[in-house]
Amino acid sequence: MKKIAQKIMTLLLVAALAASSVAYVPAQTASAYTVPSNMKWWARDKFGMFIHFGAYSYYGQGEWAMNEQKISKKKYQTEIAAKFNPTSFNATEIVKYAKQAGMKYIVITAKHHEGFSMWDTKVASFKDYTGTKTFSLQSYTKFGATGRDVLMELKKACDKAGLKFGLYYSIVDWNHSSQNIGGTLSSTMTSMDARAKYITDMKAQLKELVDLYDPAVMWFDGDWSYSAKKPTLENWWTKSDGVDLYRYMKSISPNILVNERVCRSFGLGDFECPERSIPDKSAVPKRPWETCQSMNDAWGYKKSLEKSYFSTGSIIRDLAMVASEGGNYLLNIGPKGNGQMTSGSKKILKGVGKWMKTNSVSIYGVSASPFKKDPSWGTYTRKNKTVYAHVYKWPKNGKLVMKRYKNKKIKKITILGKSKKLKYTIKKNKITVNVPKKAPNTKDTVIVVKYK
Repeated sequence: MKKIAQKIMTLLLVAALAASSVAYVPAQTASAYTVPSNMKWWARDKFGMFIHFGAYSYYGQGEWAMNEQKISKKKYQTEIAAKFNPTSFNATEIVKYAKQAGMKYIVITAKHHEGFSMWDTKVASFKDYTGTKTFSLQSYTKFGATGRDVLMELKKACDKAGLKFGLYYSIVDWNHSSQNIGGTLSSTMTSMDARAKYITDMKAQLKELVDLYDPAVMWFDGDWSYSAKKPTLENWWTKSDGVDLYRYMKSISPNILVNERVCRSFGLGDFECPERSIPDKSAVPKRPWETCQSMNDAWGYKKSLEKSYFSTGSIIRDLAMVASEGGNYLLNIGPKGNGQMTSGSKKILKGVGKWMKTNSVSIYGVSASPFKKDPSWGTYTRKNKTVYAHVYKWPKNGKLVMKRYKNKKIKKITILGKSKKLKYTIKKNKITVNVPKKAPNTKDTVIVVKYK
C-alpha cells in the first residue's frame, strides 16, 4: 500500500507541474518546449556560479587526483583529507563576487567523487577506511573543532544577497566501503547487496541535505554508466536508478530542480547540462539546458593551472552565446585548500561584472536568437520587441550589417548603455548600421534594436 501511495503522489506531482508550465521558445526550434513554473526563476536568471570545493582543494592537483594518481583510500584520507582545514573560507566574500559578476544562483559541491562529505552527515556507512570515523569535514578534520558549517554559511550569505542556493552531489563515491575505485563508472561495487545498501544510504544523505539546506537545485554527477540494462558490479548505475532518484528528490522537495545526470542521455531530470561546450545551433536541446564551464582546465583548485585562466572576454562571449541559444551558464571557481578564492577567479569575476553592469539586460530573461544562423561578427538575443546584437568582431569600415526581425518597423537603434541614436539604412531584410570606428567594448559591444 505504501508503494502504491507513493506512485499516486508522484503522478499527481507530475500533473501539477505540467499544468503550471509556461511556454519557452529555444533557438531554432519550430515548436515551444515547456518550462514548469518552479523553473521560471532559473530560466530567467541565466547565469550562476559553480563551486568545486573539497579535500582535493588542499592537495591542489585537481578534483580527480585520487583517481588519476591511483591514490589508495588510506593515503588519500590520512594524508590529504585529514589535513583539509578551510579556515579562510569566506561565504560573504564569495557571494559578493558572484553578485557583482551578475550571477543569480550558486551551486557548491556537497560531496564530490572523493566521497568526502562537506557537512556533518549522520548516515553511518560514510566512514573512513577503518570504518570507525565519519568521513566528513566536521568529523575528519581539525576544522570540525571550529563548529563551522561552510555549506550553511554559504546558504545564509546567498539568502541575504537574494541569490538562489544549490548543491552538487556525486553518485559515485571512491571512498565508500561499497566501492573500489576503477571500472567504467570509475568505481565497481563489491557486491549487489552493497549496491542496494549504498543507494539507500545515498538517499538518506540527500534527505539530510534537503532538510538542512533546502537547496533550490540538486546538481548530480558521477552517473557514467548510461545503461538502460540491468546493473552489474561494474556498470552499477542505470536508467531505472535515475528515474527512481529523480522521483525520490521530487517527493522530498517538490520544487527542487534536478539536472539530467540522475542518469544522463535518457532525457531524465529537469534540464540538460552540456559540459565545457555550447551546442551547435542545429543541435540545441529541445528542453531547458545549462552549460557548465570552469575558468581554466580544472574544476577543483589546481596550483599548476593558476597562470592558465581563460580570458574574461572569452567567458563573456560564451555567456552571450549560451543566452542566444536559450540556455543557462554555470561558471565555476575552485577555491584554495584554505578556503580563499584565487586571484585569477576574482579578476575574471570583476571583469565579467564590469561588462554585466551595462549589458545584463541583454542576458537576463531573454529569448534565444530569432535567426537561424549567427552572423560572422557575433550573435543575437531577444526580449519581446527588442533585439540585442552582441558584436565580438567590430567592423573596420564602420558599417555593421544586421538581420531585420520579421520585417518589423524600427523605433530606434542604440549602443546599450548610451542614449545616442545610431543612423541606419534598410534594404529588404538587412539593416546597415553606422557605428563608431572603435568598438566601445572590445569583449562584446551590444547594439540595441527596438522595434515598434
